[in-house]
Amino acid sequence: MRIFNEWKASQRDQSLLAKIQQRKITRYPVSFEQARTVGLLFDATDPQHRNIVRQYAEELTTKGKEVTLFAFLQENEPNSNFAFKHFTKKDLNWFQYPNDEAINSFINQPFDFLINLYLDQQPALEFVSGLSQAHLRVGPYSEKLHCYDLMIDTSRQPNLDFFVKHVSYFLNRLKNSSRA
Repeated sequence: MRIFNEWKASQRDQSLLAKIQQRKITRYPVSFEQARTVGLLFDATDPQHRNIVRQYAEELTTKGKEVTLFAFLQENEPNSNFAFKHFTKKDLNWFQYPNDEAINSFINQPFDFLINLYLDQQPALEFVSGLSQAHLRVGPYSEKLHCYDLMIDTSRQPNLDFFVKHVSYFLNRLKNSSRA
């Protein structure tokens, strides 16, 4: 079974790389100070993670950013109580890639920043990030270079709150470096 799962993961990655190459997306850095739109992509399964993401979204909104939240819920049925769009296991194909109109709409949004707020490998979320039209994609350190433009290493303290604080720190540094 392990060999089959490794083969499936390899096929999944090759498929995503081919889709990314077909899209020919131009990426470019934007000063965070000047950025207007931010997409937050996250795993909504853990209520604590939902709260951390919601608080970060509120912080960004108070800074004048237009924030769009989109999440993956590791359940079979959607949750109608969520105030943000999300997809579930039911929306995934054999490769664990999502296929839904809301997902395609999110992928095609030209966000100034797409911030991936999850720490472990998640093929469904990596698919969305990899194909995103965002100008700059921020995410956790990964060997999947095709999913993120700026990666932040959280291996010393692998929790979402630590990751969000480091994302904020580095994005604010982009502001300073754009003036140099």
